[in-house]
Amino acid sequence: MRVTHPFHPLGGRQFVCIGERYNRYGTRLLLRVDENRLCSVPRQWTDVVAPDLEAVMGEGRSLFRVVDLLALADLVSRLVESRRIAERKVNDAAHVR
Repeated sequence: MRVTHPFHPLGGRQFVCIGERYNRYGTRLLLRVDENRLCSVPRQWTDVVAPDLEAVMGEGRSLFRVVDLLALADLVSRLVESRRIAERKVNDAAHVR
């Protein structure tokens, strides 16, 4: 399997996949770099996963995918709301005597 991530130090090189491991971030592939070293990379950074259709169609012109921008907007909204709630609690506690 080939590492396809453009900024990975092993990008473009071919490796043997010897297994998978799972963590809270998803599935990672264990690649044999040489006799003594293994490398763990996300599946999306290899040719195991088909390229993202939106990225292929955009031909690299877009820095962000729409789905990622929507997820970011949702995260920012939730963070702003949780901060407002925390500030209200602090102000309410300050007025109690």
